Amino acid sequence: MVVKKQCNHAGCKTLIDYRQKYCEKHKAEQTTVKREERKQSEGKYFQFYQSRTWRKASYLYRLNHPVCEDCLKEGLIRKADVVDHKIELKDDWTKRLDESNFRSLCHAHHNTKTTRERRKRKRDSL
Repeated sequence: MVVKKQCNHAGCKTLIDYRQKYCEKHKAEQTTVKREERKQSEGKYFQFYQSRTWRKASYLYRLNHPVCEDCLKEGLIRKADVVDHKIELKDDWTKRLDESNFRSLCHAHHNTKTTRERRKRKRDSL
């Protein structure tokens, strides 16, 4: 039996081998951001997400909430890969460890949400 999963690209539903990250179409589009570049551009946010405190809080939340909340609303059951902040850290730093601000998401839903938030932030800054 061959185990498949969906491509990690936001919105792509192509099934691929579970050991891959992207389908053939999105492998070419994949951009790798260097760790040092992210560290410089995102500062304290990058450091927070790398911290032991966040990794532990995120792990414990996923143990208690193992299913993607957005998939569940769509009637699907998919493993949660990421703990997302409902209110982004850039909007309210004080809620970074507040569990009421957490939600479990799969990579696809997290990427979609993150892209939407970045576009909104960029549009609002213009």
